[in-house]
Amino acid sequence: MTKIVGTIEARMGSSRLPGKTLSPVYDGISLLECVVRRFQRCRKLDGVVVATTIERGDDAIAAWCNANGIAVFRGSEDNVLDRVVGAALQQGATAIVQMGADSAYLDYELIDQLVDHYQNAHFDYVCNDLKLTYPLGIYGHVVKVDKLVAMNGRNDLTESDRSDVVRYIWEHSEDYAISNIEAPEALRYPELRLTVDYPEDMEQARNVYSHFGGALFTTQQIIALYRQQPGLFEKTRSLAQHSAPFLSQI
Repeated sequence: MTKIVGTIEARMGSSRLPGKTLSPVYDGISLLECVVRRFQRCRKLDGVVVATTIERGDDAIAAWCNANGIAVFRGSEDNVLDRVVGAALQQGATAIVQMGADSAYLDYELIDQLVDHYQNAHFDYVCNDLKLTYPLGIYGHVVKVDKLVAMNGRNDLTESDRSDVVRYIWEHSEDYAISNIEAPEALRYPELRLTVDYPEDMEQARNVYSHFGGALFTTQQIIALYRQQPGLFEKTRSLAQHSAPFLSQI
């Protein structure tokens, strides 16, 4: 039986924006809650779990999850692959949709599309960011759990392989059945940055959420806002992205 679960990697110790995970974005709602709320709008998922660490600094994340009825798994801070595998196994998942807590603009429509594609074919990994065609930050990674378990058992993984959950797959694409979906013309805005890594990103997210009056907006609506008010997104245009599948293709 197939069970597909969304995983959210979350911790408080971000080097570029410490504490961002529980920082308020709109009306007292934290970044983590925004990501969870948007993830829960996916029709093709059987659940959502937050994968945080055993570090004391992340007790607040676990407490928030417990208080709000959100599944949580705690594991290694640095070995994110092992942490996410633990979360997947805890939930009995056969596949996961892997996301991070910086995904303030998580596209639930795209994720449903990726899951549909995964279910209708025989892939190990379905994504949309091996080539950057969607706005940066509008992504989804659907991965077979047994492939992640096998990866986690390898003794030749680098620190980067373990800190970026799916890195080994896209760096060894010849060993896996992979499918990458490109954006339709209406969503093809790779110059638009929609993630939260820096203070400028958080300011932008707060402005966008304020404009829409909450967390229920689509990527098409964000792009329409970008076309109408490009200055709202200007401060994040030059920010550097340090890790993403499409970077390995450049």
